[in-house]
Order: sequence, then C-alpha cells, then structure tokens
Amino acid sequence: MIKALILTGGKSTRMGTDKFLMEVNGKPQYQHLYELLTGLGLETYLSCSAEQVKKLHGSVPLIKDIHDGIGPIGGLAAAITAFPDTSWLVVACDLIHFEVETVNELLRADDENYDVITYQQEGSSFFETTCTLYHPSAYIVIRRNIRNGDYSLQSVLKKSMVKTIVPSNPQWLKNANSREDLNS
Repeated sequence: MIKALILTGGKSTRMGTDKFLMEVNGKPQYQHLYELLTGLGLETYLSCSAEQVKKLHGSVPLIKDIHDGIGPIGGLAAAITAFPDTSWLVVACDLIHFEVETVNELLRADDENYDVITYQQEGSSFFETTCTLYHPSAYIVIRRNIRNGDYSLQSVLKKSMVKTIVPSNPQWLKNANSREDLNS
C-alpha cells in the first residue's frame, strides 16, 4: 500500500511566511496538494511540527514530527513510525508546479525491487528527495542515518537501491523558496 506525505517545510525564512500556507491557485499550497493526492485515491497526511499544527485548519490528517529540527528526514521518520509497512510518496509543499502527472510518472515507474523510486534531472548527480516514493526496505537506512546524526536524504538515497526517472517536465520539481519564485 502507498500513502502520501506532504512535507510542510521548515522555517521558510526566505519566503517570509510558512510555505505550506502560501497561496497557489487560490488556496493554501498544502490544501492544493492534499486535494490533488487524495483525488488520485492516495490516503494523504501532512507532516508538521507542533508549531505548524496550530496554523492548520480543517480536517486534514496530520503526522506530527517526532524529531525536531532535522529537516525532511524527520517528517519521513514520523510517517514510517506511524505506518511501518507502508510505502510513502513524499511530496514537498513548495513544489508549486506539481501536478497529477508528476505522481503518475513515479507510480508507473514503481518497482518493489528498489528501495526508492525518484526523479533525477537529466545530467544531474543529485536525486530529487522530496518528490519520491520510499518503500519499507529503505527504512533501515533512514533510521540508521538519524541515529548517526546524518539527516541528509541524499545520503539515504546514496546508500539505497534507487530507481531514477527523468521528469517529463522539469518544472514539476521547481521549489518556491521566495516570493519571486511564486511568479516564475
């Protein structure tokens, strides 16, 4: 079974406001992503800190961080602790060009012989770690990295069996880190 996890993001210093609350397509970004993912039939959760819980409205299912201040790996760790036998489609809340086909490409590429299915831009040596499908076989590496103080998801992927695909549309993976990025 695959569930979806929307990472609500960190401090959003450059954005000047919480990224998950930024308005995209006339609604908060977390709500847009939640509706898109649930519309695909995926049981979807928001990963958030205790502080972010206070800013969320409505009945969106939440998974609260169990590790403070360690970045995206912390949200994923909370999800795999809550549902250890589930594969997780992890999506960063600041992917403002994310669409249905972004998910469909990953799901078509799914192969449980791999720990992780992810995007990699053509010619890049970096994996896209926050628009990625993590299978339970990757969770040992995630837990070990956290125990060892290594909070890099790039590091997790480098130690895992990874299947990469090139996105049909590179814009899907563009992060909005500032207000200017919202207009590009």
